[in-house]
Order: sequence, then C-alpha cells, then structure tokens
Amino acid sequence: MNGIRRIFSTVFVVTLALGCAFAQQRAKLGENAALRYWSAFAQMQDSAITDQDAKELNLILDGTAPYDDLKYKNLIEKNKLALETLARGTSISNCDWGVDYQLGPDAPVDYIRKSLAIGRLNVLYSFHLLIKRDSEGAVRTLAAGLRFSHDVAKGGTLFAALSAKTLLVAHLRAVQFAVQVDGLSAAQRSMLQKAVAQLGPDGLDWQSAVKQELEIPMGLDAKASAAMAQIVPIYVSALNNPSILPKLQEMRATGPQPLPDIIPNPRRVVEERQDLIDKLQQTRSKLR
Repeated sequence: MNGIRRIFSTVFVVTLALGCAFAQQRAKLGENAALRYWSAFAQMQDSAITDQDAKELNLILDGTAPYDDLKYKNLIEKNKLALETLARGTSISNCDWGVDYQLGPDAPVDYIRKSLAIGRLNVLYSFHLLIKRDSEGAVRTLAAGLRFSHDVAKGGTLFAALSAKTLLVAHLRAVQFAVQVDGLSAAQRSMLQKAVAQLGPDGLDWQSAVKQELEIPMGLDAKASAAMAQIVPIYVSALNNPSILPKLQEMRATGPQPLPDIIPNPRRVVEERQDLIDKLQQTRSKLR
C-alpha cells in the first residue's frame, strides 16, 4: 500500500511540474511584442493608399510637404484600432519575429513591409492628434512609435535595420515638429526624452544586423565561405571605424563570386548609421 501511495505521489509531483513548465512556456510565448504587432497588421486597412498617395506620404514623412488632415483623417480613423493594438504591443520588452534564417534568402520577412506601412500610419496619427490639439495623445503615439520602430530591427538583417531606421527618422522628425509647433509640457517632454534615450547612442544594433545579414546560409563554396569569414569581423569593425572602409571595399570587390554581389555596400550602411545618430542628437537637443 505504501508503495502504491509513493507511486501516485511521484506521478502527481511530475504532472504538477510538467503543468507548471507548460504554463510558463505559454506565458513566455504570450509575452512577445511581435505577436501583438502581427495582430495590428491584421487590423490594418490601408487599401485606400494609391501609388500617388504613397509618394505624397513619403514627402510628408521626409518633412518636405505639409500634412493635410482633411485628406488623411479618414484613413487614420479606419486604422485607429490597429494603431492602438500596436501601442499596447510596445509595452512588452521581448520582441522575437521568429524568422527562420536557415532558409537563406527564402526566409519570409513580410513583417518588415507591414511594419513600414503601419509605422508610417502611426506618424500620420501623431500629426492628426496634434492638429486636434491632443498633444498628450500625440506624445504617447510618438513614444510608442519609437519603441515599435526599434523592435522592427530586432534579430533581423540589414533590410530590417534599414527599414527600422526609416521609421525611426520619420518619428524623430515628428517629435521635433511636435516640440516646435506645440511646445509640449514638461511631463510630455520627459516622456519623449525617455523614449529617445532608450534607443541608445546608435539607435539600432547595426553590428548584429550586419552579422545576421552576412551569416545567412547562401550555399557558398569553400573558397567563398573562407573569404566571407574574413570579411564579417572587418565589416562589423568598419561601422565604428570608417577608416577601414577602403580595405573592406577592396576585399568585397576582389572576393570570389558571388561575394561582390551579395555583400551590401558597407559605405551606405555606415552613412545610414551616421544619419540616424545625427537625427537622434538633433532630437535630443530639441527636447532639452
């Protein structure tokens, strides 16, 4: 009888432990901002944006054209639910897009294009709120947009990093616009200062993006693989030390095929990184 009790007791303890482990795993899976972002993507209604609209939106986000609320407010209202879902997702620190880069160039990265679409809508939403004199809502929207834009690059390649940089710059310009036209309260400035500070000095982890980009399986032969292994650390170092760019450019140009074609232009990456750093410094200066 005691043996039977011990068996039942052991089974109960093991079952309880497994149950707790599965519960913790489910909780961990649920605490992923990317899942909320995918929900926001599903709620997007952007079919009204034509090619011409897209060009005009880019001009607005680049700061070269004024925002016309009469033209965009209906589109923004249709996407308000998606933008609110996006904002809630930014409260979760973990963001894992779950891309299987072992698939090589065929790895699905559609989330990046969807991120660009909803990120741009988020900037327009902040303009819409500012025009309505809802500076509190605009500040919350911009703070959430900065966090989301940063998350777009997490665990991704240079394509993800450059897309995230595009969104960050658009939001930083919107922050500067908000400070200039609306003044903002001390508390609102503090919220934006914190959101910008969380981006760090570089804004993005460019080194990780480069490594992810260059370490994707490409089916290289032994000679190309050996050359790539030499190029990766130099490429990463060049981000902080542009003086070695000429050496890197030469290694890229003279490397065995297909390296010259598949390795992204390092000078452009360095320039994009520096441009983001400059925009961050400008924004921090405006928020003081």
